[in-house]
Amino acid sequence: MINEISIIIVTYNHEKFIVDCLSSLLNEDFLEIIVVDSKSTDNTVNLIESNFPAVKIIKNVSNRGYGAANNVAAHNSKGKYLIFLNPDTKVEKSAISKLIRPIEKDNLLITTPKILLYNGEKINTCGNKQHFTGMSFTRGTGEKPAERQNYRYVNGISGACFAIARENFFKLGCFDENIFLYMEDSELSWRIFANGLKILYVPEAIIMHDYNFRVNPEKIYHVERGRYIILRKYMSYKDYVFLSPSLLITEILTMGYAILNGFSGIKNKLKGMHEGLNVDVHKLNTDSKDLLKNMDIMLPKINFKYRMIFLIFRKISNFIYCSNQKLMSLCMKSN
Repeated sequence: MINEISIIIVTYNHEKFIVDCLSSLLNEDFLEIIVVDSKSTDNTVNLIESNFPAVKIIKNVSNRGYGAANNVAAHNSKGKYLIFLNPDTKVEKSAISKLIRPIEKDNLLITTPKILLYNGEKINTCGNKQHFTGMSFTRGTGEKPAERQNYRYVNGISGACFAIARENFFKLGCFDENIFLYMEDSELSWRIFANGLKILYVPEAIIMHDYNFRVNPEKIYHVERGRYIILRKYMSYKDYVFLSPSLLITEILTMGYAILNGFSGIKNKLKGMHEGLNVDVHKLNTDSKDLLKNMDIMLPKINFKYRMIFLIFRKISNFIYCSNQKLMSLCMKSN
């Protein structure tokens, strides 16, 4: 099994992490490790070439984004199973093989590991949470590593690390290259469910990830741009009408967060909105009713700087989300 795996890593100025990342992978014997470098300006490529001669390096002439670079590597891979891994990670021994075993038994599964913060003291995410308005959240964030010990189906992968059968990755159409950064894993999660596949969280597979919980103004742009692309790709105009209360309260929430980040936050929110609503999108013909059943309705608890403000808006938002979902279900039944 283990010699049928291709590890795919996309780098951009990751000299601080790449040696530790690749060293952690040497505990297991893979068919291949492929690194796609997106035109780094630091010493990343030299470090790989000097220390890991067996690693296959693809040097992109420009930075086309995370999803596009992963697609290049996937097309140049040989493995029956693909592991997509961030360069700012460290992999615990046997984590890769533990991710693959469930897929060997059920080819329709995609697996996601327990991802800890880089120091291993707290959880980063145990599979992501996809909200029906296009938002995405981490699962188990800030909890102790001993928590979240049970296998379970989740509705989102984390782009930091996940495993998938090669044939399924290509059947799904690979990553959407319209999304440059951050929301490519969310969009792929929606597409996984639109195609009848499932995501399994594997708690025994442990990865460490250098993750910052803060969403800065630049990330607001990428996240909002990707969110609008997801909504346009998977929902119809009829869905927009039914879900208008939920979509409106989400706009208030996201704009409120942007405002808290000052002028730059507002500017990036509006830029993401404009591009996300105007970029060409390949709309998928899916059953949105069944698809939305797989998505979260409630906003999770979040450790937020403005905690009291968020608690108030979370309570109001969750009431609207739940009420809207019930109304939508009744309307669809009557139709």
